[in-house]
Amino acid sequence: LYERIPIGKGRHYHVADDKNTQLIVQDSCRHFTLHTVAPDEQTVEARFGHVIGLPLPYRMLSANRWTQHLLVANRYRDRRVFIAGDAAHLMIPTGGLGMNTGIGDAIDLGWKLAGSLQGWGGPGLLESYERERRPIGLRNVAASRYASRGRRAWRSAWCPQIADPTPAGQAARENLARIADFEQRKTNELPGIELGYRYTDTPLIYPAHAAEGGPDPDSIIYQPSSWPGARLPHAWLPDGTALHDRLGRGYTLLDLQPAASGSAGPGDHPGDCAPLEAAFARARAPLERCCIESPALRVLYGARLLLLRPDLHIVWRGEALPADVQGLAAAAIGLSSG
Repeated sequence: LYERIPIGKGRHYHVADDKNTQLIVQDSCRHFTLHTVAPDEQTVEARFGHVIGLPLPYRMLSANRWTQHLLVANRYRDRRVFIAGDAAHLMIPTGGLGMNTGIGDAIDLGWKLAGSLQGWGGPGLLESYERERRPIGLRNVAASRYASRGRRAWRSAWCPQIADPTPAGQAARENLARIADFEQRKTNELPGIELGYRYTDTPLIYPAHAAEGGPDPDSIIYQPSSWPGARLPHAWLPDGTALHDRLGRGYTLLDLQPAASGSAGPGDHPGDCAPLEAAFARARAPLERCCIESPALRVLYGARLLLLRPDLHIVWRGEALPADVQGLAAAAIGLSSG
């Protein structure tokens, strides 16, 4: 079938009808998934042949009833039990946010469990999990609903005359195409939701409430930002490698103007980061210092120093370490209440 599709190669084929029909090409290009509103399995099997419109033998392997859900759990933790992924939130496939959100849960919870089990993580690590991830679950469920409404908008423009070879049919097709060109983008163009999420209510940011303000964390447009609580934006280095590949597996103090720069100032000598390194060492928490002299990155990130969590979300940024270095370390590893 994939070799014979006459309208071009794709992955998802949206059929303009009143049954919400969609045909998805699976990785083998020999298996397909048909989504459609139907009363029984026999109707589904017959509709596949109608949708492809080709004299081609096929066999239905499975038919499953599915009901969409847009739900978020009331809480993500009950004492020693934590939930993540579909246990914490249910989204419809529209927008493709379910797995992204579940992976985000696992990453957030994973490093906090590791810190707690290894003995350096304070109680604030696990306490922050729900405060960070549940707002993202609510946000992404809302974005999935937004994407679904976009698809429903253009599907509602379908009418029985749309296939007629008449001027009225042509006008109906053009109207549907015009609406779909705008509304369907709500399904596929959500980079701000996928990449721009930021933790704004968390004790793991320094100083407290530093994550407030900044770019809109709910925008569908992605605006790279080093605002505390955001994930450090990707950047290429002059040697062609990615900055993220230079960062440690634990906490990282990213220094974009090491001592060799030659400029004068309180933050430009090798020992000015020693107090923070000592504070992490006393807590037995993993911290690496990554020094990269890059004016371009300094402009991009808006600061010389950035303290990054193991998940690469930004704890703090500034031109020189704050006076309360111990307070910064305590916030980062969950020893402060926030």
